[in-house]
Amino acid sequence: METLSQHDKLTQKKFDKWAEKFEERGFFKYFQKRVISLINLQSNSNFLDIGCGTGWAVRYVSILLEGQGHFVGIDISQKMIEKAKEFARGLAGPSFHLASSENLPAENDFFDNIICTFSFHHYLNPEKALSEATRVLKPQGRIYVLDFTADDFLTRWIDRTVLKMEKSHVQEWSTSEFKEMFSLSGLKYIESKTILFYPIKVHIAEK
Repeated sequence: METLSQHDKLTQKKFDKWAEKFEERGFFKYFQKRVISLINLQSNSNFLDIGCGTGWAVRYVSILLEGQGHFVGIDISQKMIEKAKEFARGLAGPSFHLASSENLPAENDFFDNIICTFSFHHYLNPEKALSEATRVLKPQGRIYVLDFTADDFLTRWIDRTVLKMEKSHVQEWSTSEFKEMFSLSGLKYIESKTILFYPIKVHIAEK
């Protein structure tokens, strides 16, 4: 993997600590499953999870499509990737790579669908991450970014409070900011959907 910034090292350290018990966190699985339910999955399609953690979503999509396609997870945490590979042992489809969102190990126009769940607020350069996602998406491919969304004063205040306590936290973005970032990255913003309750929203865009 490319040389990490100081911020990325902090993020990596945090999630290395989470790796051992991350698979037990039903919270993340629930929301990933809800996001995946929005995708029109087709056999022999290519799927990427940016910030995949222990790889549950990648394995889930691989099983749904009976291994017909490419199912890839990337994460900045070495220990998360180690766990992801361990849990995927015996499955033919999934593959996992140590990489950052700013430098995806994939060729241009490769993936039909990309998800990114609850990791976007850790990205120091979100525009660069979205530009990379755009690069590896096929034409008409879609990206689904799920995160806390700061559309009101209270959520923005909480965001600033978390920033003071959590070193790897960068920012929770508003819907209008997501729209602008998607546009600047060459993506067409499709819609946003509240998942279970606000401020958790998934933002959907197409190449």
